[in-house]
Amino acid sequence: MVAQTNRILVIGSVTIDNIVSVAQEAIERISLHNGETSFLLLEQGRKVDADSISSHVGGGAANVAVAMARQDLDVDILALAGEDLNGRKIRQRLIDEGVGTQHFISQPDWQTGNSILIYSHDQNAAILTKRGINSGIGGQLQRVNFADYRLIYVGCLSSHSRTCLPQIVELAKAAGCLVAANPCIGQDEEAIDQFLAVAENIDYLSLNKQETIALLAKTHRRLYTKLPLLAALGAEVPPLMSSGLHVNDYWLPLNDVMSMICSTGPGCFSLTDGSSGAYLFDGKQLLFCPAAEVEPMGTAGAGDAFASTIVAQLLQGHDSFRALFAATRNAASVVGYMDTQSGLLRCAEIDRQVQANPPMQSISILGNTLLPEDNLAF
Repeated sequence: MVAQTNRILVIGSVTIDNIVSVAQEAIERISLHNGETSFLLLEQGRKVDADSISSHVGGGAANVAVAMARQDLDVDILALAGEDLNGRKIRQRLIDEGVGTQHFISQPDWQTGNSILIYSHDQNAAILTKRGINSGIGGQLQRVNFADYRLIYVGCLSSHSRTCLPQIVELAKAAGCLVAANPCIGQDEEAIDQFLAVAENIDYLSLNKQETIALLAKTHRRLYTKLPLLAALGAEVPPLMSSGLHVNDYWLPLNDVMSMICSTGPGCFSLTDGSSGAYLFDGKQLLFCPAAEVEPMGTAGAGDAFASTIVAQLLQGHDSFRALFAATRNAASVVGYMDTQSGLLRCAEIDRQVQANPPMQSISILGNTLLPEDNLAF
């Protein structure tokens, strides 16, 4: 039974993002032979001239809440900050964007989360973070009446807050809520086990390619393929469909990857692959949408924009084709800015882009299942 309300609660972190842009010639980069890992090198004892240094409101929960509010959804945020200049700045930004702040909690002895993002070369930021009170979400969950919400969106939980995922999902499901999660799964085996313990109660899951590989590297021997995907004839083959994912010593076909993830529970799953596009399995079909062309200024926040837009579009009754198309366009718009929120699109701009570029012309159907309609998450 779904809660009789249309309101959304976003749970996660808020920060002040201090963004530093450095010219390529002013900082060295080393890339490993695998082509997917690189490092920025700063020389000790030497000042490096920056092209710009600026401060912005960020953090996964703030990014998602603002994205949903700009798409005309009623959204509240459960997040923590100190009663300091940074905490007041975050609160005011959320209010200005139309986000409900009744569960935005601050106290004088708390430290607001801070991050430093360093952009150079390919504009994929190296991020230093001080999580502050973001680690204390667990102590505030009992203050929320989950029955007031239709959907609970769980963003990236910081440090000790990661252990709260099972409790959040349990409280949400007891209140009849849908649950969407973009949990920032890494190499932490305990966090992966906690995710797997509640995955069957998650309606929508969003991971990027690296997170998907990390999850499967720890679990693929425990998972199985229960959702046979029948390849769609004539579909253009995107990168991951032809290569699969390299997990430990195996190359797993994309169909098996999607099926393994969904076998844990989520009825709707998206996998993002940066500039190589994004995939969405909605319980009936596997879709692919290429990334929109954009001159990148910063990649931080693109995942939040993508996942929140999938959820927003589906909740508003749009089909999976439009949801995936709108999500890729919103993520691309965010990449066009160095901060995580300036590029977030409003409803009118999403509608304009959909009308100018009908989603069916951009999206490929890669496979179908024979599952009944009630397998759909939304």
